[in-house]
Amino acid sequence: MIPKHLLSFLFLLLSLSAFANDGAYFAAGNQLIPIHETDISIQKEILTVKKFNNKLIEVTVYYEFFNPSREKELIVGFEAISPSGDVEGAPKKGLHPYMRDFTVNMNGSPLKYQVAYVADSLYNQNGKIKTIDLANFDGSTSGNYVDFFYVYHFKAKFKKGKNIVKHTYTFDVSGGIEYNFQFDYVLTAANRWANKQIDDFTLNIEMEDFEDFYIDKTFFKRKDEWKIDGVGKVRDIKATPNSPLDRNALEFAVKSGKLVFQKKNFSPKGELSIYSHNLYIHEILNTDKDFYLPFSIYQADNINFEESLSSFQKKILRNLPFARRGYVFSDPELKEYYESLYWYMPDPQYSPAISKLHKSEQQWIEQWK
Repeated sequence: MIPKHLLSFLFLLLSLSAFANDGAYFAAGNQLIPIHETDISIQKEILTVKKFNNKLIEVTVYYEFFNPSREKELIVGFEAISPSGDVEGAPKKGLHPYMRDFTVNMNGSPLKYQVAYVADSLYNQNGKIKTIDLANFDGSTSGNYVDFFYVYHFKAKFKKGKNIVKHTYTFDVSGGIEYNFQFDYVLTAANRWANKQIDDFTLNIEMEDFEDFYIDKTFFKRKDEWKIDGVGKVRDIKATPNSPLDRNALEFAVKSGKLVFQKKNFSPKGELSIYSHNLYIHEILNTDKDFYLPFSIYQADNINFEESLSSFQKKILRNLPFARRGYVFSDPELKEYYESLYWYMPDPQYSPAISKLHKSEQQWIEQWK
């Protein structure tokens, strides 16, 4: 299993080299960082991570920086991990091959950026970025693993007082044998600004409706530090020697809405890691069941039926879309089965209507009639 606790940016880079060709790790999110020492601080940050169709992750960041002195120009960078695993790591048109729509807007105006290729943390040369020449580079520059990463950098003119920066990008969802999806974001880079913290930090996470996923306990300690703005539930998960999990985590089951984490004077000591295990991991964690039915709509096709199914098992399968929405079953067997699943959230107000289900779920019901 890939270590998900990222002690530093370079540790993340090194840990990804252990990712075998059984999946695709496309990118990791990161804070904007000052390339040179500065007295500018982060007063506020709103970080929003949103998943679309289980294929794309969109990252949107709103910053409020404070410059205590006269106007100054600063080189600001975004460090982007190179992809690894079952992917092609070479740049596309000079850019990260799986990151798109990179934008930076400062005080209402868009900023132009450049892209550098760097092989280690020593690319900062007296406040300037030293890029390697890929044509003459001794390391790997293409294939499943490359020996460099990307720095998107730009000149930012900070006026005295408050400066607002809006920053966006999108990349493909990482995944593999163990993971339906995986997303990492380097929070600790925020400590490179003058105040060594984010004075007012908000994290919004939207992983789509009907999703069950984990967040490692790296930068927080308790589940009550999170708010579910919508319908969902959360529980603590402890890593044990016999568990597929390698860290203590929270498990969220979100029927609709988003997660919100807020913290004042936030000086992160760990990184954000969000991931959803593939179905066979859930089956390992739920050995008391003949088969485990997923909350996620995207994992239904991964159910492995090794034997012919009984009429009761088919009935369970046929009712899965309604169970996701909290249908209260009167059938004793269905009631007992679904109430044993962590993600099930009964809703007495819900009335089933096939026409309102996702198209894939309608097809699912037809399959088990």
